Amino acid sequence: MIRIKLATHKHPLYPTPWVSRCEGCPRRGGYVKDGYRCYECAISFHKECAEAILEIHHPSHHAHPLSLVLEWQGLKYCKLCGEDLFNNIYYHCSICDFVVDTACAKNPPPNVIEYPKAHEHSLVIEKDLYHPRCTFCGGGTRDMYYYRCSLCSLNFEIRCSMLALEIDYPYHPQHPLKILTKEEHHFSDGKCLICGEELGLKVYHCSICKFTVDVGCVRDPPPLTILFPKAHEHQLNLTPRKISFVCDACGMEGDRSPYSCQQCYFMIHQSCIDLPEIINVNRHEHRLSRRLHLSPGNWECGFCHKNVDWSYGAYSCSICPNYVIHSQCAIQNNIWDKLELKGIPEESHLEPFKVIDENLICHFSHEEHYLKLNEESIISGEGIRCEACVLPIYYQAFYSCVQCNFILHKTCANLSRKKRHFSHDKALTLICGDKIEHCEMCEKYSQGFKYTDFQYFSIDVECAMLSESIIHESHPCTLYYNNNTYIKCACCNEGGYRSFSCDDCSFGLHGRCAALPKTIQHWYDEHLIFLCYNKNKRGGEYWCDICEEQIDTMIWFYTCDSCCVTFHTKCVLGDFSRFMPGRIVTYRKWRIKAMQTSPAPLIEAKHITERSLYLSKMAASPIASPIAVAMYPTLSVFTLAIGLFITAFFFIYEATSSRKNRSLGIELATAALASVFLGFGSLFLLLASGVYV
Repeated sequence: MIRIKLATHKHPLYPTPWVSRCEGCPRRGGYVKDGYRCYECAISFHKECAEAILEIHHPSHHAHPLSLVLEWQGLKYCKLCGEDLFNNIYYHCSICDFVVDTACAKNPPPNVIEYPKAHEHSLVIEKDLYHPRCTFCGGGTRDMYYYRCSLCSLNFEIRCSMLALEIDYPYHPQHPLKILTKEEHHFSDGKCLICGEELGLKVYHCSICKFTVDVGCVRDPPPLTILFPKAHEHQLNLTPRKISFVCDACGMEGDRSPYSCQQCYFMIHQSCIDLPEIINVNRHEHRLSRRLHLSPGNWECGFCHKNVDWSYGAYSCSICPNYVIHSQCAIQNNIWDKLELKGIPEESHLEPFKVIDENLICHFSHEEHYLKLNEESIISGEGIRCEACVLPIYYQAFYSCVQCNFILHKTCANLSRKKRHFSHDKALTLICGDKIEHCEMCEKYSQGFKYTDFQYFSIDVECAMLSESIIHESHPCTLYYNNNTYIKCACCNEGGYRSFSCDDCSFGLHGRCAALPKTIQHWYDEHLIFLCYNKNKRGGEYWCDICEEQIDTMIWFYTCDSCCVTFHTKCVLGDFSRFMPGRIVTYRKWRIKAMQTSPAPLIEAKHITERSLYLSKMAASPIASPIAVAMYPTLSVFTLAIGLFITAFFFIYEATSSRKNRSLGIELATAALASVFLGFGSLFLLLASGVYV
């Protein structure tokens, strides 16, 4: 597929046969041939908008040249036509704050219209009219240009002056169409009969046939015939009327103006004409190809998990014969990366390591030394942890460095360098290092390896290994990942979008709550404590034995039946369970060192808490707690420094002052002793609790 790079957009653009909505100008509705499409942003441009030059001289603004603006600079509107400019490309004079959109820049309005369509007299363009009111549409509160009839003292917005009161429309040759304002077209269903978009302020209407189209589809009507469509082997013709049909490309119903093939009765939505042929989605690891129909059988969509009618178009995988996905599901913004892959070769697979010997590898994250495989039954201490997932090794197989303390679980060493994850539409890359990052899935701050898109999204490797569908003990049905619906979590009773939910019930779990361990060893209790769901609760009130606050009975908590103790989940797991103990890292301006405070874990424990005793009663806030680790030692040192400074000032004052002012010296000495005492006392407490920098 041909792609080009233009100055007006940051990504490569691909030619498209026609454009219905341009991101480069405010012109809405209608269809323009020969445009460009960015699949990465899922937007299109008119050809003239995408190829706009960077600087122009405009007849409506002779004083200064106008520069092309490509990025958001606040809400603007065109000074000529009055259209709002949201994310559009436009020309701007920074000296005079004069703005015109690309359409008015290319085709500036004439100074005089001798024979206007909207009025019987000639119109002259004017500026600086005092509160003009457009005779045609009633608008006129903005500082912009207007056409004025001096004979009738009537004003017209520039966009209204170009509209005829009555037209002959080629897609409705039976009767002429008359223009109406928004207040007058209440009889329609509120949508254009051609494009299906919501009607604007002005429409063209046939009262006999109830035929209504917006101004955009009158100005730039869609092509009546498409000779070589991407979605079909024959030419397609537009049927401009209300008609119920099922689109053969996606299997969804439509109610107006489809394209159809007269040879084989094929019908298709206008929006499905340009469906991509080969794509990647984040629900599957291989490329998917568009099929005109599937083979007979029972098929289930890999995204919505509903039935796929085999007689209509869908996307399928050539490697995995049982994987299919609805056409409309496949092109949703949250699963498709907006790239058309036809003609683009597949990326070569990057191996995470090179095999040196039978049990010896060179891993990309530790290329300076070789790693040796150890598959013996090892029962390691809590301090021996994997550099990737930051979890203890315990008795799992692992790779260890032959020269230093670098260790990886065998499963973590085999993690793919690139991965498609159901929580993000773009491919993610595995990066190493112990930099503190925020995981978008579990919302925890963690060290270790991350999968990232190098922009704003990253998840830790433990969340990256989650499946799109899970079976949880608290619910009988399979739970599927869902980020489209606001769901209240059954565990924490808080709402959110990134959840695992049941398609048939209202049950849902946040990603972080679904990953809570069923059993855990905690320093507060000698037994294993287990997670208590709503169905396991007994009557009465519950209090957390760590923070000594009441537990909301609507949320899950940990308990020990032998000791009759209960704990908040946040108090058990803490904020730093994914920090490497003993390692100093920098987060923003703070230096942080997480200390392990729990005793040696039991072998049966699946997870182990690691929370400073000093911070054990702090609320589990993903932002506040990491900062607090470094904040208190820093404040202690600061207090000590102030005390020493006041002490030094006291001695200087004593040496230079007279006896009459000794009372001030006594006050300084008292303040100095208090500051020094507080500083040393705070440091002693923090060192005793194991939290320091």
